[in-house]
Amino acid sequence: MEQQTRIQVIEDEINIRENIQELLEAKGYLVRVSANGKQGVLDAIDFKPHLIVCDVMMPKMDGYKVLEYVRKTSVIQNTPFIFLTARVDKNDIRQGMDLGADDYLTKPFTYKELLKAIESRLKRQQKIIGEYAKVKHDLDTTVFATYYHEFNTPLHGILGGLNLMLNARDSFNEQQVQELLTSILKSGLRLNHSLANLMLFEEIRRAEVYPELISMFTEGIAKTNWVQKVKTELQTMSKEIYNRAGDIIIDLEVAEVRMGGEYLQRIILELVDNALKFSKRGEKVYVTGALNGEEYRLEVKDSGRGFELLSLADIAPFKQFNRKRFEQQGLGIGLFLVKRLTELNNGDLKIITSEGEGTQVEVNLLSAENQALNVSNLAAVAFE
Repeated sequence: MEQQTRIQVIEDEINIRENIQELLEAKGYLVRVSANGKQGVLDAIDFKPHLIVCDVMMPKMDGYKVLEYVRKTSVIQNTPFIFLTARVDKNDIRQGMDLGADDYLTKPFTYKELLKAIESRLKRQQKIIGEYAKVKHDLDTTVFATYYHEFNTPLHGILGGLNLMLNARDSFNEQQVQELLTSILKSGLRLNHSLANLMLFEEIRRAEVYPELISMFTEGIAKTNWVQKVKTELQTMSKEIYNRAGDIIIDLEVAEVRMGGEYLQRIILELVDNALKFSKRGEKVYVTGALNGEEYRLEVKDSGRGFELLSLADIAPFKQFNRKRFEQQGLGIGLFLVKRLTELNNGDLKIITSEGEGTQVEVNLLSAENQALNVSNLAAVAFE
């Protein structure tokens, strides 16, 4: 059964409100009316209309404020919005367009003009939804394939190795047993890394929807013991996963950094993991860190494959550079996590890279002595 199109009318003049309602219901639309702006926002959140028709000049809350709330409320923020106004001043129209209005109708208007505006906006919205659905399907398919490959491959290595140990243990000598156990450990570490990245990605995405959770990423200080923890983790990674213990050169100055130790470690581990993954055995990976004024400057440098990066905006989740040319492990979210953790903590990220010439990544974070931390205001808008 086809869903009935819902339209909300926010208008304080009762005659206009009732006339528009009668006209739209006669055309088969499901209509809800609101007599003022504040009630209109509350009704919209509950009604979830396909389109909103709203007067500009109203008591309690004018149309501009209504539109501002609509565009900041996730469940209705993409709803087409048509203003009804007696004003024709260009500045007023520009104000509405800047806030995200889709159309203006100047009073007095004919019913034909109203219907044409509504039908035009609904058709446009349907086209956008169709295009979005196609893109989302393509992305979901790609992401699912990436998930499956990245989780199934190490899991297969673990299960296969354990099966050999259980059923053919006597046919292996001690060296072969050790090699098999090392392979199982490597697969387990890879699977654990992928799951940890995915969990962090979901936590960040949830915090972007519920801004009150942002503080979990911005409150905390990495005490001086983070350096030894990072060194231990890096040595385990380079030895157990990449068999490249001699390729990593670590020179980290002990200092307190204004970021939770867990997240600081994740930034370094992700950058080094990429450096080891995309460089050859025998090529050195340099990990350095030192105080620079009121900041702590981290740098991870390799002479590996490199990639083309036009701007940091190109770094997105599940995007792997040069994927078509080279087989790659990973979910494609490591560099994105570095970027978001740095941004959330008012840090600065710089990447110098090009194909065949290696990669140099610099992360600047506030030191614990710097009190200038200014967390971005991502709080949800609340009614006064």
